[in-house]
Amino acid sequence: MTHRRDGGTCIPTSEPGLVLRELLAADAGEYVSLLAANREHLGRYADWDDERSSDPGWIGQQLAEVPSDGSVRFGLRLGGSLVGRVDLIATAASRYRIAYWLDERHTGRGLATAAARAAVAHAGDVRGARDVYAAVTGANRRGAAVLGRLGFAAAGEARGYRLFQRAFGPPPGPVPVPRPAARVLLVDDEGRLLLFSGRRDGTTYWYSAGGGLEPGESHEQAALRELREETGLTGVRLSGEVWRGRPVIARWGGVAHELRQRYFLARVPVCEIDTSGFDELERARVTGHRWWPQQELAATADVLRPAGLPGLLARLLAEGPPARPVLVDA
Repeated sequence: MTHRRDGGTCIPTSEPGLVLRELLAADAGEYVSLLAANREHLGRYADWDDERSSDPGWIGQQLAEVPSDGSVRFGLRLGGSLVGRVDLIATAASRYRIAYWLDERHTGRGLATAAARAAVAHAGDVRGARDVYAAVTGANRRGAAVLGRLGFAAAGEARGYRLFQRAFGPPPGPVPVPRPAARVLLVDDEGRLLLFSGRRDGTTYWYSAGGGLEPGESHEQAALRELREETGLTGVRLSGEVWRGRPVIARWGGVAHELRQRYFLARVPVCEIDTSGFDELERARVTGHRWWPQQELAATADVLRPAGLPGLLARLLAEGPPARPVLVDA
């Protein structure tokens, strides 16, 4: 049974003293301390790389935001103490991705299994999920074992991840493949932003340079590689991560991907770009490019990505890179 308390949603588990309680802004300090004690533990897997590499301020900002898409973040509390985290991330209508981690000092006791079982039941019984899916790195054998004990079926492998799915009735579709990505907000000396265009269902949309990470790449390395391939520019300096996109599902070549995008700012002199480095997919998908003045961005009826781009960019250029990444919608 799910209970609502002043501290948010609280879900009991089959393990005595272990509950899932919604993570809120007030928990940020305790959660940051738990992360600090588990950096090496989390570093063995890429699943929680965002958490491991984020500063305390960004963690506090993330927990202070109430998800509007139905996602929920739970802290695992054992006897009142925070010992881990379970997330149910809403990625489409009635679809959730589950992600979880447990303090290394509490592993091997069945706590992760009990917590994940309670979260999956909550997704199906309370949130009306049609399915819950998960993606774990190939090295994360413990995570895969937990999913197997909970009745998740193997759903393939892609980009270094093993995919699992638990359906409540007919599966609503294939499991999306995780796709961490880096994008570059390339701004010239006249304050213009470079965007590429595409068309879908008769609608023109515009987006910044960038793409998915290759195995072993950092987001910064991927940003510079994509910039070189898509614009021909080298020697560009990034001003750090300025925005972080909420997860979104997109399809390429008939395959569903869960995009997790980070945006970096780079300033360059007025220049022409060279798109001869496009790959086959980019040549088929990209319909054009241009340097956009800010006032034209604000006036266009075309779709701009991320959502709210004109206002986000105006603030970024007026105030400079933020102390921590701003969360943005796709």
